Amino acid sequence: MNKAGLTLLMAGLLALPGINSANDFTTVTRVQYVQDCIASNQGKMNIYEATNKCSCVIDKLAESFTQTEFEDADTGFQYRNLPGDRGAMFRDDADVVDGISEFKKAHAEAYKSCRMR
Repeated sequence: MNKAGLTLLMAGLLALPGINSANDFTTVTRVQYVQDCIASNQGKMNIYEATNKCSCVIDKLAESFTQTEFEDADTGFQYRNLPGDRGAMFRDDADVVDGISEFKKAHAEAYKSCRMR
């Protein structure tokens, strides 16, 4: 193997850890999101199209958030409409509100990028 080929091989191997860390969501998180996404888009597309597009959306979200950030933002997004004191911490905390707005923006961009209706 020549020197240029060896250099390219080493550069490729050094780039692999960076690729893996960009998508560090667990399989359970991805599957759960895809299942919820399919359920919320039921009737808008067939199951194969929904699976593909919902998988695309979670991949895009994984590029924007870490596992913990995603779980926190998704929880706040889902529980912000709870009535009374139970939902107050999701509506009134400035950090939670900022996280939810960032999540909504990234979610909308992911939907658009993945051609979700």
